[in-house]
Amino acid sequence: MNEAAIWNDTRQLRGRYNRRWFMDHLTRTMLRRENRWTRKRLAIHDELMNRARTCGASRTPIDEHTDLSPADFHKNYLDTDTPVVFRGVGKQWAAAHWTAEGLGERFPDTTCRLIRAAPNEPKGKPGEGIDASYAQIAQSMRDGGDLYARFSGIMNQHPELIDDIDIEWFRTMRRDVNDFENWGFFMGGAGTATGLHCSIAPNLFYQISGNKRWWIYPSKADPFFAPAVKCSPYFYSEVDVSDEEKWPIADDVPGWIADLEAGDVLYVPAFAWHQVYNNTSSIASGYRWMDVKLGWRNSKMKTFLAATCSNPTLWKAKGHRDLPTLLDAIDY
Repeated sequence: MNEAAIWNDTRQLRGRYNRRWFMDHLTRTMLRRENRWTRKRLAIHDELMNRARTCGASRTPIDEHTDLSPADFHKNYLDTDTPVVFRGVGKQWAAAHWTAEGLGERFPDTTCRLIRAAPNEPKGKPGEGIDASYAQIAQSMRDGGDLYARFSGIMNQHPELIDDIDIEWFRTMRRDVNDFENWGFFMGGAGTATGLHCSIAPNLFYQISGNKRWWIYPSKADPFFAPAVKCSPYFYSEVDVSDEEKWPIADDVPGWIADLEAGDVLYVPAFAWHQVYNNTSSIASGYRWMDVKLGWRNSKMKTFLAATCSNPTLWKAKGHRDLPTLLDAIDY
């Protein structure tokens, strides 16, 4: 069955799931616990799992370009909510020379809150995250450990790091006049990973060093992944799309796959589901911005859920420059 047929074949079931998801969100906002809509929502998810097994789909390679103009990017990818890889665009930027050891030595007193976000890793309770220095993370990378700075705000804490990246390239690619922008930083050893998640902010992700694998799915795949309902603007799923034996749904839903190398930049659309695995030790940064129009076009449902979230509010999350400390303070 081709991709269009799969989406058409599951349209009604996905609509039923989304209506129950909407009610689950509203009820949890008031009661802060599971309710009858949770059970109804998950029952529809089970039906979708069975339907997907009869459809059969595939994950296709993401388009790659070495010389893609802003106009062509806007027309073919930004306006169609389609991921794309800019191969090698950042190889000559000064950040390409960053090393884990060098960052640890350069900012010895700067720490990162480490949160639980790997596939199959139970989420911790609020406040259970630990702090680690970048020197400690660099040591972990050398020793084969699992310390992983995810979504770190170090580039906001030390804006001089942004000077090592061509910021105007990112601003040209985003094509809007909104002045909100935020940098997330990632540093960890081979085998570290981040589970399946999505958010309203589009992302231009710069692979500074190492090799990283990405699995990406369109926003409309929500019902297949049964995201946890936490009244949070950060959406995540327990599905591990790297484990097709345990989660066959991962290979049944149409999506994309990409392997990033040093110097590559990947565009991830608003609300696109993605899971990431570090094939080698890796340093990377994610440039995010807020464009409600892109979020609304890609998912009216999730835009509404994000706008009405209370754990925390979207506006508090938008203004927070260090996502790990924000997530560690809530039941995400």
